[in-house]
Amino acid sequence: MTQDGEQVPLGGFIKRGLMSLLLLYSNRVVSTSHLLDALWPSGTPATARKMLQNAVSDVRRLMNDGRTGADEPILLTHPPGYLLRVPAKDVDLSCFQQLAAAGRTALAKGAHEPAQKALRAALRLAKGPILAELVEEGVNWPEIEALENFVLNVREDCFEAELALGRHRAVLEEMEDLHLAHPSRERLSAQLMLGLYRCGRQLDALTLYQRIRALLNDDFGLEPGEELKSLQTAIITQDPGLTRLPVMSQTAHRASPRDLLLPSAAAPQRVLTAEREAEPVSVVMVRTEVRCLDGEPAPEESADVAQTASTAIHREFERGSGEISLSVGEVSFSFFRDTDRSGSHVKRAMAAATAIHEHFGPASLVDGSGRGYTVRSRIVVTTGEAVLNYRAANENGLRMTATGGVMDRCLQLLRFTSPGEIRVCRATHQATASDYAVAHEPDSGWKVLVPGPADRGARAGRRLDEAG
Repeated sequence: MTQDGEQVPLGGFIKRGLMSLLLLYSNRVVSTSHLLDALWPSGTPATARKMLQNAVSDVRRLMNDGRTGADEPILLTHPPGYLLRVPAKDVDLSCFQQLAAAGRTALAKGAHEPAQKALRAALRLAKGPILAELVEEGVNWPEIEALENFVLNVREDCFEAELALGRHRAVLEEMEDLHLAHPSRERLSAQLMLGLYRCGRQLDALTLYQRIRALLNDDFGLEPGEELKSLQTAIITQDPGLTRLPVMSQTAHRASPRDLLLPSAAAPQRVLTAEREAEPVSVVMVRTEVRCLDGEPAPEESADVAQTASTAIHREFERGSGEISLSVGEVSFSFFRDTDRSGSHVKRAMAAATAIHEHFGPASLVDGSGRGYTVRSRIVVTTGEAVLNYRAANENGLRMTATGGVMDRCLQLLRFTSPGEIRVCRATHQATASDYAVAHEPDSGWKVLVPGPADRGARAGRRLDEAG
């Protein structure tokens, strides 16, 4: 804070954390429960509410000291919590969001020059780590992760505008640096591949594709998306369109940046997009491993077992009313939507996850010739908001895309999940804490302490036809 042009220190962590969170939600109510959870993530002490009230009083005293203007910020008590009223022009985050929204609107209309200018202006306000001082003290708010991800999205939007304007050489080094820090972002990867190709580095572009493919396959058991595959083919065939078309545009169907980035702290908000709206979802992602107990498996036999395992997984998805259930190689996932706004989707997702875990517990699947197979599962459940879109893929059906950090978090947690484990994110744990015991492991989510093999009953020798 400043007074008469001089900085005035706020003081302790509680006051700095309070002001930081209120500024993230400036001009919106932040519930007291949200503040308590954010400031005391390991559990609120008995005196937490009093400490919060004292911090609010101290901040108000500092804000009111010598300030008389109508446009001065003011901290209001507003049920069910507090509201920091402050002109949007005085908050860097608000200015960033407004500029980003203007840039994305222009980009969606094909106005690349105005889009580039607005997006660059926004990014000049987003220099450096977000709330670095609090992060150094151990703060790990989901709002910070959402902001970081949103800034990355805006940088990709800016690259899209720059590439459409033919400025690939000007942004190539910036794209390379960002890709080193975020190698699994497919849109950024495609933009860098296109930039390399346009700079005459066709071999480097194809080598980058192979690195991305290896990363996705080794870490997640996935193949690159169709956009990257199509781009690789276009580079190999030297498609003339690569010299003039933007790549992997995502702007036209995005939500309002402010609403998508920070939903209301007091109550969930539904966020409108051009096609659909962001909605609360839980995602269950399962990676299976099939092993033969009797030597080398016959390809057709292991394929049959894998198909049986996939069928069993999708049956549990259906029992929990999971939607858009898909399988890609060894990985299956499903979205559980909060259709009635009751929050039951999280518990349904967890029930499906534990049922799948139990199904593949210590059991063996035995094929028709008596050869034994085991199927082990790695399961992740994440909860958040996503925008689910549907487009006509071809004459045979629809293509679905999911936008939101909830899928990224799934893939991140899957890297830390060992066979036989279930891991969940913070939001999933908080919604089901009374039902499941967990062990928190920093940076790798919460490991669910599922019942041991003795509690599941004997499962050895389950036959293939029974599992299917």
